[in-house]
Amino acid sequence: MLLIEDDPMDALLIRELLSEAGAHPAFELFQVADTLALGLQAIDAGNIDLVLLDLSLPDSFGLETFRRAHQRAPHSPIIILSGHDDETLSVEMLHEGAQDYLVKGQFDQRLLVRAMRYACERHRIEETLAMERNLLKGLVDNIPDSIYAKDIEGRYVIDNISHFRRLHAEKEEDVVGKTVFDFFPEEIAMEYHAYDQAIMLSGKPLLNHVEPGISPDGEPGWVSTTKVPLHDGLGVITGLVCITRDITEQKRAEDGQLKANAALAQNREELLHTLGDLKKAHEELRSVQLQLIEAEKMKSIGRLAAGVAHEVKNPLAIITMGIEYLSRESFSSDSNIPEVLSDISGAVKRADQVIHGLLDFSAPKKLEMKEIDLNAIIEQSLVLVRGEMHGEGFEIVKNLSPDLPLVKLDTIKIGQVFINIFTNAIHSMGDGGTLSVRTFARQLAGVGPNVGDNRSESFRVGEMVVAAEIDDTGPGIPEDKLRKVFEPFFTTKPTGKGTGLGLTVSKTIIDLHGGTIDIVNRPEGGARVTVTFRV
Repeated sequence: MLLIEDDPMDALLIRELLSEAGAHPAFELFQVADTLALGLQAIDAGNIDLVLLDLSLPDSFGLETFRRAHQRAPHSPIIILSGHDDETLSVEMLHEGAQDYLVKGQFDQRLLVRAMRYACERHRIEETLAMERNLLKGLVDNIPDSIYAKDIEGRYVIDNISHFRRLHAEKEEDVVGKTVFDFFPEEIAMEYHAYDQAIMLSGKPLLNHVEPGISPDGEPGWVSTTKVPLHDGLGVITGLVCITRDITEQKRAEDGQLKANAALAQNREELLHTLGDLKKAHEELRSVQLQLIEAEKMKSIGRLAAGVAHEVKNPLAIITMGIEYLSRESFSSDSNIPEVLSDISGAVKRADQVIHGLLDFSAPKKLEMKEIDLNAIIEQSLVLVRGEMHGEGFEIVKNLSPDLPLVKLDTIKIGQVFINIFTNAIHSMGDGGTLSVRTFARQLAGVGPNVGDNRSESFRVGEMVVAAEIDDTGPGIPEDKLRKVFEPFFTTKPTGKGTGLGLTVSKTIIDLHGGTIDIVNRPEGGARVTVTFRV
């Protein structure tokens, strides 16, 4: 590691924190530089795996300091050390490429080491994904055929050089986000769009289909087209990928037919290879999502530690008083002994239930789906968050439907979602308020006021769904921030109260289950979170 810090006291503090990290011998402080120029010289010398960078240096200040360091060390993760708790600046730094933003005086040895470890791991994953994306992009761009992908609405999402040149565009950005209606006459565009929609509706691929084609200039010709529906991890069609070759000259010239057939066969293999790469990239992305879920789960356990202590404190006190009482009395002469022993037994069972529940929650597992009662998960989650309710001003109101159909879920990960939702609601209410939880099942008859904005995209009319609504009596979420709540690293909590990943991870878990999560402000005050699963 390279530390670029001009304040001797801050540099000494970093040294002391790192010297305490005996359990992490992989981190070694290689050099300390008190100016950016000396830091850049150390970077140029090589062997730097991680940079801890102060933004306020004698020869550079602010964002420019990071940009110069990042330009000189593009393949080394950089953690910003700043004396200012500036959320706007921290977000800008992360967008520029910084791995983390730590405020001086607000982190300890554990947080520093974890930030360094996570920075190295995230940087390694980002470089691996970038390399794979560049490899795939290079492969697609250098295939002479037109290759593109569309979303379910017919908008281009991927385009290669051959295709955007055929559309007379100068670059891919001129095509992405547009539809055939932006490049072809309306009558022809409607025909192309209807054809694509039919393929996505049927789910059947169209392979090497020879058909008349029209260029954007209206010139007739012949094209060979392969279109394959794209599916997400749940098997839902999300768009299609297409490879098209202009075979006008081959169609007109009989002697070129054999060559055209051979080329089409080769292109089919190239397409299958490309689809294989896309599938592999999807699986790796899913693996990264699961890693993110596990990381946030460990953060949740840390927040729940105080709750566990709160739940265990009173039972242990009862045990202590019972033991003291028994030590002063005779077993044969005191009729209260059975009652005392009963109290002790009950207290031990309560402590055991809390501890075992926490252990079950924290055990790292893969996604394990099984049919379960959603009410049971909610009840267990409410037990685990009671320790977050500091003071006597909290009330829990439960309206759980007794006739809920079973839903196929991963119990631990869905429990993590509800713990995060309940904890956010409790924190938003400060010293007290009402947490209301309601569950119900219904058959969707259409999009109504109780159906979330994104739910209609995942569920169809007539489907049976199970939903949970969580209301709080807090101040709600500012309207300008409501649409950002699922963005990574976005949080409305004070520094040190959250990472901004809780709702991001929760939405990822819900997405993996094929469900939806929706957050709105209630007219009477507070926020409402609605989680929905198909039966």
